[in-house]
Amino acid sequence: MKDCDILLASGAEHLKPRFQELGYRVFTSGLNYDSKRLFPNADIYAKIEEIEKLANRRVIVVQSCTGSGPAENEDYTTSDRVVELLLLLDLLARPMKAKEVGHKQYSVTQLAPPSKVEVVLTFQPFALQDKVFKTGEAVSGRWAIEAIAQACNRVFVVNPHAPDSLEWVSSLSDRGLYQVIDVIPDLVAFAEERFGFQDAVIVAPDEGAQERYKCDGFGKKRSNSYVVSIHGELDVKGRHVVLIDDLTKSGSTLLRAAERLREQGAVDVIMAVAHVLPIVGKGEVLLEALIEKSSGKIVTTNTIYTNTFCHKNEHLTYDVVDAIVKNI
Repeated sequence: MKDCDILLASGAEHLKPRFQELGYRVFTSGLNYDSKRLFPNADIYAKIEEIEKLANRRVIVVQSCTGSGPAENEDYTTSDRVVELLLLLDLLARPMKAKEVGHKQYSVTQLAPPSKVEVVLTFQPFALQDKVFKTGEAVSGRWAIEAIAQACNRVFVVNPHAPDSLEWVSSLSDRGLYQVIDVIPDLVAFAEERFGFQDAVIVAPDEGAQERYKCDGFGKKRSNSYVVSIHGELDVKGRHVVLIDDLTKSGSTLLRAAERLREQGAVDVIMAVAHVLPIVGKGEVLLEALIEKSSGKIVTTNTIYTNTFCHKNEHLTYDVVDAIVKNI
């Protein structure tokens, strides 16, 4: 038996087959009497089947903290994911066994909790609000991570949008409560093997990605959520290039950067992005368009469950479980 068990929250259930292939005991969040995790009034339901088996064990709870897309059965928001995770952590800290002893009468006894509980966030909650941009804003990204860290022993985050230069990130890291799982090196190797690249140049499309991944790249100016302009010159003439980023919704920045790289003499360009996000009201339409516009020269992970990559283009999708198990 492995030295830890895996508990998958709603946003990470699609990772179950790979964890089981690698020999882990895997548990999932249970359903209510409607076979759902959302009650009719949108309250979140949380339950761990066979919770007794987790007594005195190290438990890794895995959740993807972003809204659900067309691939999922229920419509979750980011807030739903965070609340579900916090409820699971609370019940792990205070597990109870209930027995019905009469009509609406129950006997409840305390169970032994796990010896250690850690969290893997395959996607950081409220990723785009990790600091104050305008007076009076709530830093929802900081709040969520701090709340989760207070309820467990440590939080692992797969390629967070929040850089380690932020004070709240460094503070959590210094206290041993926060650790980054960087999937980009594995994703780049996956891309190079998939497309036959050798000795590729690694490039970032904007300043934020350059800070996170410590590589050369372009400058970016955004007009709105879908229109960007790219500026800068890079020495890529005659080279293969892997263009890396942490997340994309439509691929507009990546596509424009790839175009500019080709204009500057790159032989070929592959995009490697850690997270791809379905969009409220648009579903996966923009992701499907991204596959077409990039001529299929994009790889990503399954940190977020999508039809576009997890089903229709599995050959372009790196299984994040392989990166997770190397870190836990």
